[in-house]
Amino acid sequence: MQAMNLLVIPSWYDTPDNPVRGLFFKEQAHALLDYFKKNEIDATVTIIALQQYNIKEIGMYSGIKKIYISEEDGITTVRARMFHFPKLEEINFRRGAVFLKKLILQAQKLLGIKFDLIHIHSTQFSGIWYAISKMKIPYVITEHSSTYFRNRIGATEKKYLPAVFDNAKSVIAVGNGLAKKIQVYSQKDVKVVFNIVKEVPRSTFEGIKQNEVFTFFSLGYDIKVKGFDVLLNAFARFLEKRRGVLVIGGLTEDGQNALKEQAKMLGINNSLELLGRIPHDEVYKYMARSSCFVLPSRFETFGIVLAESMYVGRPVIASRTGGPDSFVNESNGILVEPGNEDELFNALVSMKENYTSYNSSEMQEYAERVFSADAICERIYNIYKDVLVDSAR
Repeated sequence: MQAMNLLVIPSWYDTPDNPVRGLFFKEQAHALLDYFKKNEIDATVTIIALQQYNIKEIGMYSGIKKIYISEEDGITTVRARMFHFPKLEEINFRRGAVFLKKLILQAQKLLGIKFDLIHIHSTQFSGIWYAISKMKIPYVITEHSSTYFRNRIGATEKKYLPAVFDNAKSVIAVGNGLAKKIQVYSQKDVKVVFNIVKEVPRSTFEGIKQNEVFTFFSLGYDIKVKGFDVLLNAFARFLEKRRGVLVIGGLTEDGQNALKEQAKMLGINNSLELLGRIPHDEVYKYMARSSCFVLPSRFETFGIVLAESMYVGRPVIASRTGGPDSFVNESNGILVEPGNEDELFNALVSMKENYTSYNSSEMQEYAERVFSADAICERIYNIYKDVLVDSAR
């Protein structure tokens, strides 16, 4: 294949106050660059991250440049911001399209290159902006958003979705359930490509002793979305006849306080540990100390933490939301219906009673084979090659 200049356009990206925002997009872009170098593929990677903020927050950003360009681990990254006007969606989309087109043209001029292919992450907002811009650079789109499950697609957005998907050269979803949801809007077959599990040295978690008490670990920022309210109820029932500990990380202070109140009412405070944001390496350590990772989400398009738990060699409990059920099976975990307290309680009990049936080494091998950067990047690169060959005809 000829040389390729790739532009990645995420719909959201990290910010100083939220360093894990858009982490999947960032890690995939850097993994692709590493893959290109390792396989001696003549390709460049650039990122344009245009983010929307509520106009009410304008004062918070008065001292920050509207457009900021930096080199981040070998990738030229253009960060830009625009403000969103409530209830003016059509205007917001068109303003975004104009701004994004300007950024793409400026980036090409600055770098002295022409982008051959664009990889857009999520229709909202970048996919719609690019479709409206009428630019002719071929693009593929990967959908990640749970809005398709949560009935949060507005009328204006819905109007543009067929054009976004049908004009794309390839449409990708991160899970089987999400693929089915967006297939409604797309005339193209939707491919499924999982997110990458960031590989860390095994020394990060190997040798860490598991807790003596059976420990369930979970991680998330939203109590309702992640089903933590149901989890506490099911765990309280689990404790009636069994010993165990539940550790939940990633919560804001308000979230921790809300679960503390619920735990107090249930009488399980002494068996519950609530944590705030946890650095990535520390997440693996918590997983290693735990017996099982549990994520009973009401909505989950993929569930990277479930794959990470398998990478550490720990089984999982997850909900059938179209994402986790794309890769969780009887050899690595248990699936339950979202919001079903009885099923979740039974899963907690079954996990403890049948824990020795899970093979840690086999789960690790599965995670490396299915979620590794090399495996995912090879699939994506093959999609890129097909698109560029087709576009050259």
